Amino acid sequence: MIKKTSLSDIAQKLGVSKTLVSLVLNGKGKEHRISDVVCKKVMEVAREMNYQPNQLAKSLRTGKTNTIGLIIADIANPFFGKLGREIEKEAARKGYRVMFCSSDESAEKSKLQIEMMLQGHVDGFIISPPMNSEEQIRDLSRSNKPFVLIDRFFPEIDSNYIIVDNQEAAYNATTHLIARGYKKIACITVNADLVNMKDRLIGYKKALLDSGIKLDKNLVKELQFSHESKDVFKAIKQLTGKNKDCIDAILFTTSKVGIMGIESLNVLGLNIPNDIAIVSFDDPDAYKICYSPVTTMAQPLTEIGKMAVQVLLAEIKNPGSSIKTQKITLKTNFVIRKSCGS
Repeated sequence: MIKKTSLSDIAQKLGVSKTLVSLVLNGKGKEHRISDVVCKKVMEVAREMNYQPNQLAKSLRTGKTNTIGLIIADIANPFFGKLGREIEKEAARKGYRVMFCSSDESAEKSKLQIEMMLQGHVDGFIISPPMNSEEQIRDLSRSNKPFVLIDRFFPEIDSNYIIVDNQEAAYNATTHLIARGYKKIACITVNADLVNMKDRLIGYKKALLDSGIKLDKNLVKELQFSHESKDVFKAIKQLTGKNKDCIDAILFTTSKVGIMGIESLNVLGLNIPNDIAIVSFDDPDAYKICYSPVTTMAQPLTEIGKMAVQVLLAEIKNPGSSIKTQKITLKTNFVIRKSCGS
């Protein structure tokens, strides 16, 4: 068994005290007037001896674990997988680890995960909250544990959040289809009582209204939030019916729905974009390699990830401060590809 390097080992090799080594490795050398030359030598020897600090002892001493609790909504959605990776990269850059959970869009599961992570002493949370989780977010706020919401938020709760302008994105995508000559544009979404889903549907409807196209409620399919591929297939089959001219374009409000939708169109023998044009929220890799690459409203995942970590760490490092809650809305990037006939 390989012996773990201790502070005493480093001190013995350098011929200095264990206290001096501890002060340097904890970044307190300068305030204790330890010379830069000595600090540099301690750090070099610590690296050479592969010193690994005892994180538990450090957290008990400082009250910090340098760990962020990340709860995403749905690991099966490529959007959240990519966003989680961006958050983890930025956290690592700042010297933090990430404890990762997926609530699978379940408020009950999310509540248990928050409770578990609180017991594990995370320093703060980044959460994509599922439906009906308002009370647990209020409880978290009352606990004074720093947190940031991503992708969705609750308008009635004052909290840090980072989202995109969902209404504008859906409006621009629908308007683009109309400008390309499409008039019978369907929308396949989910019936979530979440502000981001509501805003995407509002943007779609407003684009039709502003373009003088009457809304046909039969062209809006709101799936159960726990939808499966068979639900998407059923919706598309109802939209196309016996006559493929019933619709000429579809807006998908999530990439998870969009991927299932493309599969359904293929099964039904409908060609994109010759039979039906499509646009979708989010930009998973599958959209780029599709036989007809998909036009998307791509969310700025790197920016969302970086800002979420930065906003959270600002609160962690300034506990009890009067920092104003950060309510950040970013723009999506409209990526035009072959699927809308462009």
